[in-house]
Amino acid sequence: MKYAEFNIGNNKIEFLNSVFGTESVLLNDKLVSKKISLSGIKHKIILNSENFILKSKYEQFDKREIELKLIKNGETVEKQIVKADKKHRIYWMLIGIGLGIAAYKLLNLVIENLN
Repeated sequence: MKYAEFNIGNNKIEFLNSVFGTESVLLNDKLVSKKISLSGIKHKIILNSENFILKSKYEQFDKREIELKLIKNGETVEKQIVKADKKHRIYWMLIGIGLGIAAYKLLNLVIENLN
């Protein structure tokens, strides 16, 4: 899911995040960085021979926000704070419930076989 877009001159930098924590950064619709993170990470971007860093920080349990900072030469060029997608939380709740049920059934099976 696309969360943010930064425009530097005629160039477009997009930040995407999947339900499983895969962060992707696109520069002019081309993938330039893809990393897995649950709490945030730094993505290095080279634009017109200049080094940029797109830093993400995910507040999962507090505000459920993603803070994004575009940094050039150690200085913040632009900062965006976006709300995390509510669907992601619902998916993780369903996965947790499914894993809980599976663990319960597995433990019951093990206990029955021990007796």
